[in-house]
Amino acid sequence: MLNQDLYQKVEENLNNYYSNKDNNIWRNNFHIEMPFGLVNDPNGLSYYNDKFHIFYQWNPFGCEHKNKHWALVKTDDFVNFTKPEIILKPEEWYDKNGCYSGGAYVKDNTLKLFYTGNVKDENNNRESYQCIVDYHKDGTFEKRGPIITKQPEGYTAHFRDPMIFIQDGVYYMVLGVQTENLKGRALIYKSEDIENWELVGELKTNMNEFGYMWECPNMVKLDKTKYAFLFSPQGLEAEEFRYQNIYQSGYIIGDLDLEEVSLKNHSEFKEIDMGFDFYAPQVFTHDGENIMIGWVGMPDKDNEYPSSDNGGWMFPLTLPRVLEYKDNVLYQRPLKLVENLRKSQIVNINNLTFCNYNLKLDSRNVEIKLDFDFDESNVIELKFKFKDEYISLVYDKRTEICIIDRNNMKLGGKGIRKFKLKTDKSLSLHMFLDNSVMEIYYEKGLQTTTLMYFPKEDELEVEIKSDNKLKLNEAIVWNLRGVKYE
Repeated sequence: MLNQDLYQKVEENLNNYYSNKDNNIWRNNFHIEMPFGLVNDPNGLSYYNDKFHIFYQWNPFGCEHKNKHWALVKTDDFVNFTKPEIILKPEEWYDKNGCYSGGAYVKDNTLKLFYTGNVKDENNNRESYQCIVDYHKDGTFEKRGPIITKQPEGYTAHFRDPMIFIQDGVYYMVLGVQTENLKGRALIYKSEDIENWELVGELKTNMNEFGYMWECPNMVKLDKTKYAFLFSPQGLEAEEFRYQNIYQSGYIIGDLDLEEVSLKNHSEFKEIDMGFDFYAPQVFTHDGENIMIGWVGMPDKDNEYPSSDNGGWMFPLTLPRVLEYKDNVLYQRPLKLVENLRKSQIVNINNLTFCNYNLKLDSRNVEIKLDFDFDESNVIELKFKFKDEYISLVYDKRTEICIIDRNNMKLGGKGIRKFKLKTDKSLSLHMFLDNSVMEIYYEKGLQTTTLMYFPKEDELEVEIKSDNKLKLNEAIVWNLRGVKYE
C-alpha cells in the first residue's frame, strides 16, 4: 500500500505545476493530460451534477504501467476544468495492484462507478474483481468493494473493464475476457437493481478467431434495434490497409438479442481510428448524443514517447467526439462544445486554385478546415513542416488510398499508416493540432487518424501540393486557446 506522504507530495506537485508556466514544446494546451506520470484509458465518462465527469487511468508516481489510479477532471464547456484529483487508489485487498478500467452510470442521484480491481501474488498470478463505488454530488465517494468476485469457468483472470448499459428497464454489464484457450470474447451480466449481478452468457458473434483478448468493451445503442459493440482486440495480424498498430480499437454493428446473448447480422469489424496512437475508447450518452473519448497512446510502445524522459509525463486523451450512425458505419465529429476553444480566426480563403500552397502558422495550437475539389488533379499531399522535419499526408483519389508518414521526424514513433478512403470529386479535412497531438477527420468523419509527434523545433507550416491544378473551395484556420485547470 502506498503511504500518505507520497500522496501529499503528489498534491504539492500538482499545485506547483498549475501555479507556474511549463515551457516544454510538447506540452499540450487543449488535450487533457497530466503534469507528470502516465495517463491511459478514459474511465467512468458521464454527465453528472451539471458537469461532464472525465475519469481516467493515472500513475502519479512515474511513467510505467503500474500503480493505476483513477483521476478526475470536471468541466461544463471543455475549456474550464477542475484541477485533477485522485479518486480511486489501489489500497484495498481487492485492488491493491491497480484500479483498472470501467464505466459509470447515474442512478438515484448517485454516480455509480464500476472498475476492475487487479490483484497479483508473488508469482504474478492474477485475480480480477469487478467493483462498485458510490460517487456523490459533494465529491465524496465510497468504495463498496467487489460485486463479481471471480470469472466464470472456462475463462482466464483477464476479465475486466465493466461497462453498463440498460435495456427494457434492466441493467446489463459487458466485460472483456479471455477464454482458457486464449481467445478474446465478451461476457454479459444483468441486474435488476445495479447492485446484484448474474451471468447471462458470452456474447455470440461470428468472430470466433479474432485475437487473444478483447479489452474495453462498450455496447452503444444507435437506434431502436441497432447496437454498436466497440472493443479493443489484441492479437490481430497486421494487413496492408488495416490492423497496422500492435493493438486495435473498433466496432461491429448489429441487432442485439439479449435473450440469445447475440449480436445478430452484424457488420465486419471496422477500426474506429486509423492513426498511430489511439486505443481504449469509451462512450457515454448525453442529450441524445453518443460521445466518445479515447486514449492517445498505444500499449507496449512506451519507447515511442520521449516526453517521459523530457518532462516526466506520458499520454493525453482525445477531444470528445460524437458518433453518428449512417450507412451502417459510425461517423465521428467533434463535440459542438469543442468550438469554445476557438480563440481567433487567422485564415479564411475561398475558391483558390493552385498546384502548391503554403499555410504559414504562428502556433501549433490550431483547428484547420480544408475542402478541396479534384478538378484536374488526382493526388493531394499535405506536409506538416517543423523546420527540417515533417509529417506527410497523401491521398490518391484513383486508388482511394490515404497514407500518413512519420518517417521524417527525428524523435518519437515512426512508420506509415495506410487506409482506404472513398471520395467522389472532393475531399474534406478537419484537423486539430496541439503541441504533440494531431486529430484528423476525413470526409465528415468517415475516417479519423490520431497521432502523437515530437518536433525538435517549435514552429509549423502546412504545405499543400498536388499533381495538377487543385481547387481549394475553403480553408479556415483558428488559433485555439489552452484549457484552464482551477
